Amino acid sequence: MSAGPARRHRRAVTRNTRSGGVGGVVATLALVVSGCASHDALGLAQKACAKVDGALALYARSQSEGSSPQAAADAATSVVQLHAALPVAAVAAGESPMWQPLMTTLTEAGRVPEQYLVHALTVQCADAQANGNANEGP
Repeated sequence: MSAGPARRHRRAVTRNTRSGGVGGVVATLALVVSGCASHDALGLAQKACAKVDGALALYARSQSEGSSPQAAADAATSVVQLHAALPVAAVAAGESPMWQPLMTTLTEAGRVPEQYLVHALTVQCADAQANGNANEGP
């Protein structure tokens, strides 16, 4: 009443072939989703950088205002805006490791004087804009 060796072999081959087909479909879907994730990451990085650009403009204005109360308010608002950019940058970094430096730099806002973050943030956000322009095409 047990199946012969040939029949058992045929069942095993069929079972392995079916699971291989499912694995192939899963692998294909993973590639498609990762391509979309990378595109989403760029958009998220650009959104974070829009907040960063506003923050850096406030910071630059605060530096030109001397030691006035408005300068202090602008500097404080700049740090708040950098903190607001962090969650968006973190999601972008989760989607694509390319944006991890941006997220890491933003985590330093409030701990490191902003003057030391300006250059890195400027370069990292220029990368986000350059990648967006490269993806737009003619």
